Formats: sequence, structure tokens, C-alpha cells
Amino acid sequence: MNTDIEIVFKFLTKEFVGFRVAYSLGNKALTLTQLMKELQSYELMLNGGKLV
Repeated sequence: MNTDIEIVFKFLTKEFVGFRVAYSLGNKALTLTQLMKELQSYELMLNGGKLV
């Protein structure tokens, strides 16, 4: 896994555990920018379509 992505995952809250599992199982090879967009989409889903 990319070191930058490992750092991002280190600071994610427990609400993102599902995202981490899906990422790991999917063997995704995302750039840091792509990862951030995916995390924003996941956050929208968690918050009923509202960014925090």
C-alpha cells in the first residue's frame, strides 16, 4: 500500500472501518487524490448526503 494512503488510513475515525475493509478486499490501487474523492463520497453516504 502507498505510504501516503497508509497515513490517511491511520487517521480515519472508526466510522470509516467499512471503507477500509472494502478498500483492502478490493485491492484498489488509487492515487491519493482518488482516495480523497472516494472518502468524501463515503462520508456523504454516512451523513445522509451532507458534508460535515
